[in-house]
Amino acid sequence: MADHFLSKIGIAPEDFVLAGQAPVLEQHAALRDLLTERAGPEVAALFAEPLISRGNDTAPPTVSWYTELSGDPRPLASLSSGERDSVERYLGDHLRPLRALTENPDTAELALGALSVYGQDDVLVVGTRPVIVNWGLVPGGHGANVGSRPAHFDATLGRFLTLAPASAAPRRPVGAAEATGATVAAGAVAGSVRPAEAAASEGAARVVARERVISPIAWVPLLVLLLLAGGSLAWLLMPGTRIFNAWASPPAITDAATLQAARDLNDSLRARRDALQAALDGAMCRPDGVLVLPNGRTPEGVLPPAVGVAPERKATAAPDALLPNSPARVVVPDDSPSGEGSLLSHIEARTVMVLAMTGAGTVTTGSGFSVAPGMIVTNQHVIEPAQSAGGRLLVIGAGLAEPQLAEVLKVQGPLLEAGGDFALLRIEATTIPTFPVHLPGQSLKLTNVVAAGYPGDVLATDVNYRALLSGDLSAVPGLTVTDGIINTEQKMGPETNALMHSAALSGGNSGGPLIDMCGRLVGVNTFVRQGKLQNRGFALTSGDLMAFLNGTGVAPSVDSSVCEPVVLRAQAAPAAAE
Repeated sequence: MADHFLSKIGIAPEDFVLAGQAPVLEQHAALRDLLTERAGPEVAALFAEPLISRGNDTAPPTVSWYTELSGDPRPLASLSSGERDSVERYLGDHLRPLRALTENPDTAELALGALSVYGQDDVLVVGTRPVIVNWGLVPGGHGANVGSRPAHFDATLGRFLTLAPASAAPRRPVGAAEATGATVAAGAVAGSVRPAEAAASEGAARVVARERVISPIAWVPLLVLLLLAGGSLAWLLMPGTRIFNAWASPPAITDAATLQAARDLNDSLRARRDALQAALDGAMCRPDGVLVLPNGRTPEGVLPPAVGVAPERKATAAPDALLPNSPARVVVPDDSPSGEGSLLSHIEARTVMVLAMTGAGTVTTGSGFSVAPGMIVTNQHVIEPAQSAGGRLLVIGAGLAEPQLAEVLKVQGPLLEAGGDFALLRIEATTIPTFPVHLPGQSLKLTNVVAAGYPGDVLATDVNYRALLSGDLSAVPGLTVTDGIINTEQKMGPETNALMHSAALSGGNSGGPLIDMCGRLVGVNTFVRQGKLQNRGFALTSGDLMAFLNGTGVAPSVDSSVCEPVVLRAQAAPAAAE
């Protein structure tokens, strides 16, 4: 039982939302276990734990709410604009996996019940973490009114999560319930009619049945009319006719969203220019030659020691350091005897190359990464050539003892139509280490990141890649890593969120990981936008990836803590002997 009190509310018995035959509030343990398994403990912790008092003849029921988080709860509306934006982004990312649960008949009632809250002010914030109270309730005695829930959801949690129309009101299976109702009704009527009246009614029913018999010939005109109407509709719907010029459904990513993305890019570049200029204007060089920025740190984000004091070998750097630290000097937790290793080796062990081989003998390449034992994530457009041509997929990487044939478990794409570009592959080897997934609770703007993959323009000169294509399956091409910063976070569609960053990408990077300086996955590199001066890479967010993985049984390790990179300080090379 959580032991930190949040709030208490008095309700009417009719306010309880049911799942099955029991109130959703009484199924908190089942909800917590479901969310922990399908979406991670951070998502489960969003829903406060209820303590229900049923009341009596004079006192209404009450619900007290508790959380495991310590601190004074604050209403979301009372936060500053910056704090509120951060919490709302956290809610959007962490509630997104529930959409898949609302579309699954086995979990829809419980998930939709949890997303039914009393009002607009039922999000409290403890520290920096949001907690939802008064869930499983609909005010005004409408808890059992399924039809009223969609509008109520849109007015409450709907601002953080978009649900598919079919998820708004789960349908009861047709057949058994209706048949039972009909039987009961018939029995009630039969029991209320006296024997003589029942016989008369039976005879009248037979007369009516005879009068309603229609000759088959009478259906011919109606059939002809239906055929003519169907043919006319089919002609009107054909591409190139009066109504539609194509079969295409509305794109998931619109021109308006693309235009807004360009504006966001310009705004982020201007903000970056101003930050660099401010750092340049306020930088000072100490007597010992150390350059210190206005924030008191070096350009690498490290706090310098006092003048004349030897620095510690390791230091904690800022995640938004002006100059990104070399991945070879960033230290992250590892399975090695020392318990730590370099960020570079961490990335190399978990990133793979995906070869899509068609039946015609052509080969295209992309990138991918390990997200769970034996589970590889890449982009849908990377594997599409092999899927459409009945070919095969091969996964190769430094963390694999030998190349692995891959089986496709789930895909989402193409991006413009489906709003996502993901593919989940299964390989036989389960020893390759996995990336933890970072679901941020705050903005990632200006965060230092590393992109990893196998760009085609680099493979073109790679000796190992040529040997691989010649049949040497032991040849593993070198991994390419580039660093940069996240410029902006963009919502490119109702369910499409992207990180625009400055780490250099090119064809072949698709499907590769975007990693923060703590070795955690923050995005999946998907496409590049070419500009006049430089290209900008776009990665689909880790939150979108978790939503895609929902329902697959794949449960990556999730980490929402703020990154505090640990780096090895650069050391001067020893002077050469004279």
